[in-house]
Amino acid sequence: MKKIYALTVFTTLSLLPFSSSFAEWKELGSNAVMVVYVDLDTVSTSGEKAQIMSMLDLKKPGVNPKTKQPVSSIIGMNEYNCPAMSYRPIEYKEFAGNKGGGEVVSDNKTPNSEFEPVVNESWTAGVFNVVCQRN
Repeated sequence: MKKIYALTVFTTLSLLPFSSSFAEWKELGSNAVMVVYVDLDTVSTSGEKAQIMSMLDLKKPGVNPKTKQPVSSIIGMNEYNCPAMSYRPIEYKEFAGNKGGGEVVSDNKTPNSEFEPVVNESWTAGVFNVVCQRN
């Protein structure tokens, strides 16, 4: 019984942050390469920083440079430093299918990544505008 319970808890916890079927995705915009979505229910703030889960749904599959597998979507948790206009990825997963579907191509945890500037007219700028205006 303990093994079944432990497996259930592990499975539930491992799916929670990136289960695209439960997310309330809001489309922010698109370009020739991708459609950008955010899940406003995942916004959390701490002082001048805010975190949000976002999804990049690629119109044409890319390729993971390490595994050489096709990637059609990326779902990630990013942290934004609103006054500094910067962001950093905390965790992201690449998926073989669109909108977080299909096989997980890579699972990347980057809690110590450096903050990078938010570039105007990039997908990060669109997400920044949503999450930092709520602050």
